[in-house]
Amino acid sequence: MGRQLVIFLDGTGNRFSHKPTNVIRLLRSLPKEREDVLTYYDQGVGTFGVKETLFEWQKLPSRICGLAFGWGLKRNVEGAYHFLAENYRQGDEIYLFGFSRGAYAARALAALIHTAGIVEGYQAHLFDYAWAMLLARTGENHTPDFKLQARFKSTFGRRVNVHFLGLFDTVKSVGWIYDPVIIPYTANNPAVEIVRHAVSIDERRCFFRQHLWRKNDDMKTDLKEVWFAGVHSDVGGGYPPPQSQLALTTFRWMLGEAWRAGLSIDFSRAKKELSIRMRGFPAIHDSMLLGWKFAEWLPRLVWTGEDHQRELKIGAMPPFGQPVPRPMTGVISVHESVVNLMNANPDYRPSNLPRYYSIEGDDPGIASLL
Repeated sequence: MGRQLVIFLDGTGNRFSHKPTNVIRLLRSLPKEREDVLTYYDQGVGTFGVKETLFEWQKLPSRICGLAFGWGLKRNVEGAYHFLAENYRQGDEIYLFGFSRGAYAARALAALIHTAGIVEGYQAHLFDYAWAMLLARTGENHTPDFKLQARFKSTFGRRVNVHFLGLFDTVKSVGWIYDPVIIPYTANNPAVEIVRHAVSIDERRCFFRQHLWRKNDDMKTDLKEVWFAGVHSDVGGGYPPPQSQLALTTFRWMLGEAWRAGLSIDFSRAKKELSIRMRGFPAIHDSMLLGWKFAEWLPRLVWTGEDHQRELKIGAMPPFGQPVPRPMTGVISVHESVVNLMNANPDYRPSNLPRYYSIEGDDPGIASLL
């Protein structure tokens, strides 16, 4: 019987604190002191700083650089990859969870597992080379060197699938100002068996646009992308517990999906995460605070896709206009809690919600356990 290697990558600016994200809630819901469940946690992009600092403000410059330029993405992926290289054995199952840019880091890690495999622990120093191959672009079309990646994988890597990829509101940009090259296999990855993605309906910030999984006819991945009420951190967590009713809804859904996929859950610990008592309608926060209104006007390099060039864009706000809601196009699946909220609160009517959509509920088997 294989073990479960479970990796948790937190969101932008998030770390272990009194305002837990759903990544932390999931981590705390797993059984402790079991040899068959190994966990790894890393704080979010923009939280790392100089370790030898006396005051919190001394870490501020490195946090700003992490948030503005995406510094730290490689470090987040590298730490998790080293954990897998040192601990993976044949037959183990890999579970990856992430929030915000931590969700993108989890997808980047899964992409690296697909292109390079998982090297043995004594070869973990090859990470830099494998990462460089993942990001490299060659030829007129600026495409990765897939042949070189395949040779590296056959020489050094172990062919491994990611069993479960649990995502809370993935955002693709890993920096406010500079957006690095798009990482292949982060929107569709044949090495990922199950994807569960909770997406925010009400987030409006242009630097937090959703990054959905791309579907195609050949895809064998078991995919559910479900839209939830609330802004970015209403979906992924990070507000004080009394303001976290919406985040607990997405946590409960993800917990059920991961449990159905085989993840070991300590339900006595999970119940504690859900024990917060709420009154009235769930509060949808306003993430467009003063600093983020300013950030809407910051220039940002993005890839155009058609001619493989980077184009300078200024946010997503039209001049003197208002931030626009996220587009909800195609076949949309909405969590039942959204419908319940609209029925209970006549003031909640998302303007971007399409006329037709399917309704997704929690796993029915988990209700009796919580």
